[in-house]
Formats: sequence, C-alpha cells, structure tokens
Amino acid sequence: MMFAYICWIFLVSFRIFPIGGRQITISGLYPMRGGSTGDSQEGDGVIPAVELALARMRDIPTLLIGHSIHIVHNDTECKMAVGMQAFFESLGSGPPKFMIFGGACPSVTTPIAESVHFWNIVQLSYADTTPRPRQKKDGEAEKDLYPNFFSTVPSENDIGAARIKLFQRFNWTKAATIHQNTPRFSLAQTTQVNLAVERGINITVKADFAYDPLEAVQKINSSNARIIMGFFDEDMARKVFCHVYHQKLYGRTYVWLLPGWYSHRWWTRPDNSTTCTPQQLFIALKGYIGTDILPLSTRSEKTISGWTPAEYEALYNAERGTEYSVFHGYAYDGVWVMAKALDRVLRILKDQNDEESFWKFDYKNSKIANLLMQAMNETNFMGVTGPVQFRGGERLGCTMHKQLQDDVEVKVAEYYAVTDSLNLTENQFWWEGGEPPRDEIEVIEQFLTVSSVTFILTASIAFAGILMSIGFLIFNMKHRNQRYIKMSSPFLNNLIILGGILTYFSVFLLGMDRGTMGPTVSLANICKARAWCLCIGFTLAFGAMFSKTWRVHRIFTNVRMKRKQVIKDHQLFAIVGFLLVVDLVILVTWEIVDSLQDDVKEIFKETSNRPEELDVLYIYKLAVCESRNTMIWLAIIYAYKGVLLIFGLFLAWETRHVSIPALNDSKYIGMSVYNITIMCCLGVSLSFVIQDNPAASHGLVSIFILFCATITLTLVFVPKVVELRINPHANERIRVVGGLDKGRPSPGNAASITSSAKVRIIAEENTDLRKKLVESDKKVKELEDELFKLVPEEAPLLLRLDSDSDVPTHSLSRENGGAKPIDLSPNSVHYHPSTTSIPSSQLETKIPNPDYSEETEGPPEEEMYENYGGVWLGPPGAADKPEEPDIFNFDYPCDLNQNGTMQQDSVAEVHRTYDDKAPLRTPDSSPIRCVMEIPQSPYEIPSFLLNYTN
Repeated sequence: MMFAYICWIFLVSFRIFPIGGRQITISGLYPMRGGSTGDSQEGDGVIPAVELALARMRDIPTLLIGHSIHIVHNDTECKMAVGMQAFFESLGSGPPKFMIFGGACPSVTTPIAESVHFWNIVQLSYADTTPRPRQKKDGEAEKDLYPNFFSTVPSENDIGAARIKLFQRFNWTKAATIHQNTPRFSLAQTTQVNLAVERGINITVKADFAYDPLEAVQKINSSNARIIMGFFDEDMARKVFCHVYHQKLYGRTYVWLLPGWYSHRWWTRPDNSTTCTPQQLFIALKGYIGTDILPLSTRSEKTISGWTPAEYEALYNAERGTEYSVFHGYAYDGVWVMAKALDRVLRILKDQNDEESFWKFDYKNSKIANLLMQAMNETNFMGVTGPVQFRGGERLGCTMHKQLQDDVEVKVAEYYAVTDSLNLTENQFWWEGGEPPRDEIEVIEQFLTVSSVTFILTASIAFAGILMSIGFLIFNMKHRNQRYIKMSSPFLNNLIILGGILTYFSVFLLGMDRGTMGPTVSLANICKARAWCLCIGFTLAFGAMFSKTWRVHRIFTNVRMKRKQVIKDHQLFAIVGFLLVVDLVILVTWEIVDSLQDDVKEIFKETSNRPEELDVLYIYKLAVCESRNTMIWLAIIYAYKGVLLIFGLFLAWETRHVSIPALNDSKYIGMSVYNITIMCCLGVSLSFVIQDNPAASHGLVSIFILFCATITLTLVFVPKVVELRINPHANERIRVVGGLDKGRPSPGNAASITSSAKVRIIAEENTDLRKKLVESDKKVKELEDELFKLVPEEAPLLLRLDSDSDVPTHSLSRENGGAKPIDLSPNSVHYHPSTTSIPSSQLETKIPNPDYSEETEGPPEEEMYENYGGVWLGPPGAADKPEEPDIFNFDYPCDLNQNGTMQQDSVAEVHRTYDDKAPLRTPDSSPIRCVMEIPQSPYEIPSFLLNYTN
C-alpha cells in the first residue's frame, strides 16, 4: 500500500498522468537552502510535505471540481528585503496568485501580512508563531492590521493559553516574566501577560534585557518569584541560565517555563559568550518546562487526506531525505486548508452561475478575497496536526508541554485550543521536591509576643506584690501612732508603698501585646500607661527614699546646723512633689508634642526547613509604640532619672555608717537605694540589647521591676513588722542614739540596751580606740619636745595659742631655761548626781587645770553637757549642773573590757579615774556597778533628733 502511494506521487510529480481542469496558482514563500540565516530547514524541510499534499489532492477528483493547485516556490532567505522582492515578483509575473503560502520568518511574514489586503489576496503562514495585535486605533475607529492573514501553526497566544492551563492545574496564581528586548519576544511577553491577567494570574515582576541578562535575573531573584516565564532565543537562553546558575534560581522551589522550539540538547552546544559549562547549565535547567507546537497529532484517527498522522509521518520521512522541519505537518495541513477554501469558493460561485468570475480574478476584485476569508474562517477538519480551526486568523491548534527529565526532554501534556483542555500523557511531571513548587514563597507573618507562661508567672508575682503592698499599707496606717512607726515618717512610707503598687501594675502592662490583647487591638494607650506608671511609680518610691536619705545626710554632715533648725515631713513631701512635677512636665509634653503611636516592625525572616513546608517563609514582626523622636524622649527621662539615682547613691554612700534609732529605717533605705540604682542600670542596658525579643525582654525587665519593688518594700517594712511583733510595747522604749562615723565601719545596728553581746562588741571597740588615743598622745608629746628643741623661747606661746582651740593638747612650758611639762588634757570626768547611783564624791578626782580657773571662763556648761550625751566634762567643782528630768536606774553586773571601760552607742560612760591602769573600784574597794540609763519619757531623747520624727 505504501509503495503504491509513493509510486503514484512519483508519477504525478513528473506529470506522467495528465491532469484535467485548470490550475489555481499560489505563490509559496520559503527560506530555502542557501539562505544565510540558518533557517533553511523551515523551507527545504516543508516542501516534501507540500508536494505530498498536492499529490494526494489529485487523487480526489471531486476536490476543486476537477481543478488543481499549483504552488510556485520562492526563496526569501529569511530576509525582509529578499522576501518582499520575491512577493512582488510573484505577483507581477505569471498568472494571478489567488493566495500567498508563507513565509516562515517573522521578518518576512509581517510586512507581507500588512500589505496583502491591498491586492485582495489571502496569506496563509505555516511556520510563523508570532502573535500579532489584530486591532489598531485609527482615529476613533479600530483598524484591523492583518485582515487577510491566517496561520496554520498556533501562535504564542495559543502557547500562552497552554501555559495558563498549567497554572490552573497546579494552582499557581503568581508568576514573573523575563524577556529579550526584541519585537518578537516583547510582543510574546506582552501577549502572555495580558492573557495571564485576564485569567486572574498576577505577574509580580516583568524583567527585560537587550544583551546582558544579569540585571534582569537579579531583579527576578529579588522578587522572590517561583514560577518564571522566559521569552528569548536559544543563544540568549544559555546566557540567562548561566546567571540563573550563579544566582541559584533553580531547584525544588523554582519552575522555568520556556519556548519549546529550541534545538535538541541546545544547552550542550559550545558557546563562548558564557562562563558556564554544559553540566552547570543542565543543573540550572533541570525540570524546566518547554511549551511548543505539537508537530503531529497523537491521535490514531484518519485525517482529511485519508491517512492517519502516523501514516503521513512515514510518507514524509520517506520523501524528505535529509531535510526536516518541525513545521512539516502544519505545511501539509496548510495546503489542505487552501484547497478546502478554494473548493468552497468555487462551489459558491458555481451555485451562483458565476464561476467564470473566479478565473477572471485580478488584484482589484475583492469579492474573491472576501469569499476566501469567509471560507477560511469556516474551516473545520481533522488534520495531521489535530483539529484545524481558525479564530481571528489564528489557528486553534494543539500545543505540548515537555519537561527536561534525566537529560531528556519528555512530552508530559498536550493542550487542545479547540476544547481548551489539557491532557496528560503517560509520562508524569517530575518535581525535585516530590510535589509542584508553590507559585511564591508562602509568607506567614507571626507577631513576636510574650509567652503565656512567662506572662502568667510574672503577673502572678506582681499580683502577690500588690497584695503585699496593700498589707504593708494597712499595717503602716494602723500603727502610724506607734512611736517606732511614727519615727520613720509613716506618710512618706505610704508614698513608697504607692510607688511599689504602680511599678507592680506596670508588669501587667508590659505583658499586654498582640498575643494577649488580639492582633487588631491598638497598643498606643497601653504603651502610654506603661510610661506613666513606671515614671510616677519610680518617682514616688525612690523620691520618698531619696528625701529620707537626704534628711539623714543633712543631720549628720552639717555640723553647724542649729539644733532648733528642723527638717519636717512636709519638707520631704515637697521634694517628692517637685520630682513628680518634673515627671508630669516631661510626660505631658511628650504626649502633646510627639504622642506614641502603634507601629509594626519587621524583626527577621526565616525559611522553614521542614519537609512538609517546602517553600514557607516566616516573617516575625513586633508590635511597638513609637513616636517621631522616641529616643530623644527616652534620653531625657533616663538622664533625669539617672541624675536622681546618682545623687541618691551618693547620699546612701555618705550615710552608710549611720544607725539612727529615732530614724529607725535609715540603713534599710540606703540599702534600697543601692538596690534600685544597680537594678535600674542593668535593666535599662539589657532592655536595649534584647528589645527585639519580647519574651526575654518582658521576663528580664519584669524580674528587675519585681526585684526592686519587692526588696525595697521588704527592707523598709519587714523590720518594722518584726519589731512590733517581738516588742508590742515598743512605744515605751527607745534605742540608744547612734552617730555618724566616717572613719570606721559601723559594728552593727545600734544594739538594744538589753543585748549584752552588742555591749561587748562596743566595749572592745572602745578599747581599740583608747589604745590609738594613747599612741596619739605619745606622738604629740614627741612633737612638742622637738618643738621646744627647735624654738625653746617661742614654744610655750605657740602651744598656749593651740590650747585655746577645741582640740585637747599636752602643753609644755619652760621657765628659767628649763622644761616643765603641764598636762592640759581633761582632768576629770564627773557624772551628774541625777545620772548615776554612785556618789560623785567617790568618783571625782581633782587635778589642777591651768586652762580653767576662777579668772578664766570656760565653755558654756550647758553646751558641754548636752554635747556629750549627759556626761559632764569640765573643770573640777562644777558639780552643780542643773538636774535632769527624773529617770530610774537599772543596775546589773558590768561586762567590761580589760581596761574597765564601757561604751553604749557613742555615749561615754567612764566610771574610773583618768588613769587607765587604775582598778575600777570605789574607795571602799567594792566593785563598781554599771548603770544603764533608760528614759521614762521621750523627752530624754536629744531634742534635736525628736524634731525630725514629727
């Protein structure tokens, strides 16, 4: 059978069999062998298919009513000038040409398609896939640019529709395009983009290039696109994918959709314009999908010629020799399209008894052209390339998708434009990740929030702290009239408690974010509340402690302060009020001038590494409150609070050795100041470092706040609670007064007079100080001896002038050239009769003192008495000191040191003569009993201290 067909074609080709009827001449335009563009296969490879079609038509006598088609072959060399010349020469020579068959190259086809309607002829292309806009604005009307142009090969529009079907199948809704900046590919890209937009596909980025595609590839990379459609020729494709390889735009998360008409294994061809090897290009290309026309239908049904596509392919392969064109099937179907259209026109004219007008056709007769275009648009038959139909001059043909799998391009799907359907083949799509990539990185936005566990824990502690503060407040108010509580300024303590409650409450506000309040809740008001609570709470608590510390420092460092000058609580309230006013000025100004607003800050991005999340990008954001100049406002607040902290730290350090029973919490206040200063410095510094981690930031800042508030409240109030629990009648008893000694560390907290252990410690310390005093006296005597050796005449006068000062000295005088030492140190220690149970006559030892005589008036007795805490230091015979208020005596065996001395909190009690070595006994040799002085009323406390506890 096949042999018979071949013989028949041979006989017809050489006109051995005579053909009846007339010939219908058609001009054929092909790029033939010898052209310089390398596209000769599109001409030489299709001519055997054209001859097969013409030969097969002659075997059908009813076709064309017995007439035949004759195609005149013209070489265009794929050049516009040569093609236009061939076109005009074919029209100007020989019989009229009813149709133009060709060309193949866009540079030739496009100018001819724009002009054939002027000659009232129809053009049919078999190889040009360039999509052409059919309409153009001409004033107010739209003009058809290519009214007489048809193509049997699907254009880029059909290829674009086939790509759209892939998008729909794999649920891709976003893509990017990159195209070579030439008319052919620019138009193809524009057509594809318009079609994609019509189908609801978003083109996220459109990149183009002229020569070097590097910037275009970088643009694609920065867009995070995953589905990328490319429009460029084969040579440029190697350059593009070399950059793709270096930019790493390949792998399981990317899909490249390219033209499918590139040559076989095109990436392996030598190309000096790229720096990549074929293997590197293959790595970048692996899995790409090429969309191309379907050379032949895969169906097994017979076509209009009576042959199946497979039978036709066998005849073509036998006829073509070494020439081949992928468009041979479309050329074969194109000849049948022209034959069917001409047959339709002849039959119409025959029915109209106007068949002769067909043969009288000239290029001015538009009737034949109109009938031909009508017949072309009505074409509908099964060809070797599939169903043949036209819509707007374009073929509703078949396209295919082929994928690069294991170094081989495999057909995986076919698209039929007539039914707009995508049919998968037996070869499945291959995906490196096991499933189709996403059309974009799936972006999951997550807000960084405080973990619920952390918030519940810190909130619980803060709530407990508030309850504790309320308990302290109740305790403080209930016992405010107790002397022990009253001396510590209970109303100032209330300010400390209120400040603690506000700082505890700020912990709740710090934990309120998008996680606890919801993603749509505004945080601006919460942020403002945080600032106000922390600032005012800090000022109330620290300001109250600061003012109390300042009072202690004022009392014990200003030695010239008159005892009638007092610092009362209302003055301390004024200090706290001033600090609050400064806070309010800053916060109100901030609110009015540059108010805090809601804002969302992107912290970092993270790509998921889990297999089930193939291409998922997590973007972590943080809801913050910011103003235009947030850092400036914070700097103002931190500078103000910092100065306050530094000054408070200085005062606490200066009063570190003070233990004042009348101001019984002074030492604890100082400890609290240290604690707050250190914690604030650490908290502020670390909060800036970890501010982008809300969980850690909230936990750390909350710990500092809770620690500061809790330690402060417990240091200030727990000792008071313990004291009143141990001694409910603290109102009847006052601890012995302490003092400020910057030269030595304090031995303790001014022990209770009932504590023999602390009495022993103080006694031992007194012994050490007395030893130092003896050493100092020896040194003074040595220096005086040296002075007399140097200036013997002037030394007595100098020492006399020095003895007029308050510093005790040992004076020496020389008479008649001899040195006679005179002891000018205190000569007696005399207790007032009302303050001791031992008769003063038994304790008094009189030693002449030249500094105090009847002619010389000493210091005021009252001042000397009061300055030494009830111990009279003065000249002999001055025992008539005014009596003090009544006190009762409680004597117990002395617990004395080796020197027989005892000291109670800086109140000297000396019960012996000046001689340190003398035994401590009464004249009747009986042991001396120590006397503890316990006032029966608060009036016995030095008045200058009682004035500060009002």
